[in-house]
Amino acid sequence: MNKLSCIKARPDQNYVAYFLTLACNLRCPYCINMHNGGPKKASIERRHLTADEWIKAADRLVLRDDLPLTLQGGEPTLHKGFYDIVNKVKESIKMDLLTNMHFDTDEFIKNVPVWRFTRKAPYASIRASYHPGQNNIDELIKKTFKLQDAGFRVGIYSLSSPDVKTKEHVEAVRARCLKDGIDFRYKEFLGEWDGKLHGMFKYDGSVMGRDTRWCECRTTELIVDPAGHVYKCHADLYKGRSPIEHILDEDFNGESLREFRPCDKYGDCNPCDVKVKTNRFQIFGHTSVEIRNIKRHDGG
Repeated sequence: MNKLSCIKARPDQNYVAYFLTLACNLRCPYCINMHNGGPKKASIERRHLTADEWIKAADRLVLRDDLPLTLQGGEPTLHKGFYDIVNKVKESIKMDLLTNMHFDTDEFIKNVPVWRFTRKAPYASIRASYHPGQNNIDELIKKTFKLQDAGFRVGIYSLSSPDVKTKEHVEAVRARCLKDGIDFRYKEFLGEWDGKLHGMFKYDGSVMGRDTRWCECRTTELIVDPAGHVYKCHADLYKGRSPIEHILDEDFNGESLREFRPCDKYGDCNPCDVKVKTNRFQIFGHTSVEIRNIKRHDGG
């Protein structure tokens, strides 16, 4: 293979994420990855890049100090080459980790360099998700303290559930964590609950729409699936449809992500793509994609 071209982050690029695997050791019924029926089992079991391939894919990145490479999934630590990836990628690449922390913390501390996940940011580089009924909060807190004692900066995140009992439980957990000095934050619940759509979305009818429409769309992000394919949105990534590049294509430099691309799936957007949220600076009002020229399939 010839030398890969550099992928230099644009000034307006908000997020770079490598989905090491879509496999997960939790089974949350509201999982955002499973929005509107996807990904299918075949999609979860799609080919995975090896650790060496992920390292090549990361080494070609040229990122700003405020823009880390986020490792996520699924549960990214399930990738059998996870520790090789975090150790062998060039030192200029800072990383964030989205995880449910279903891993051995002693093994993690032994094998992960603290500097890899250390940078100046308004939020923790290691963000652990708490899912009531799926992972144990006592264990999660214990692991958080152990990682913090080892020098890692860790935050716990949970959904602001529309279910009253769950919401009360999570609020009690939040109070407990804050009292103990743990950074605990809410993530907005996205999707349907008891027939009502929850979430603040920039584009009307983009999520759980009765009919799909045609549009043009472009992303502010570089998102790469377990097989190395680059997509314009999370909906396409999770369902494995219409990849636009491959992260190991020799001539791929990220410039093609600036293009508006035709899409006939408006109305089946993933909530993550069209929700109004904070950007990497924690400034509210950002969306992952920009959409224009929304039309019915008959042209109306």
